[in-house]
Amino acid sequence: MKNIIYILVFLTSFTAFSQQKAIEITNIKTGKVKVFEENQRIKIRTLDGKKHVGNLKLLDSLNFSVNNQSVKIDSLQSIKKQPKTMATVKTVVLITGLVIVGSSIIAASGGNDAAFLLFSIGSGVTISAGLLEGLNANNSNNRWTFKIIEK
Repeated sequence: MKNIIYILVFLTSFTAFSQQKAIEITNIKTGKVKVFEENQRIKIRTLDGKKHVGNLKLLDSLNFSVNNQSVKIDSLQSIKKQPKTMATVKTVVLITGLVIVGSSIIAASGGNDAAFLLFSIGSGVTISAGLLEGLNANNSNNRWTFKIIEK
């Protein structure tokens, strides 16, 4: 009985003291620190211009993977948070705006006077989808330094 209790205490303490890895970015000018934890949905761009969106998995102290694509921390150009709900809202707003612009074209071909009003509203809704993309700041390597840490 005593051994079973020791084993249970050992297993629970093992998980409590295990270290988790994260990507820590530090602003070069201000020293502000942001942390991107494992399994967080992110959007990255590498130095060779490739873009990856997906959950963050940290492999070792120099490599991580996004959407099953291995990336070295040295080849990271920019990183930003990309929540699933925000991406869905942005897509819905974009499609709604494009549908309104499309209906303005149909109204204009029919000679309706409300076509310009529909086009203005649709353009505003479509532009707001682009503004939603800018809510989460893009952290690029010319302002931030990137490293993988254990916390």
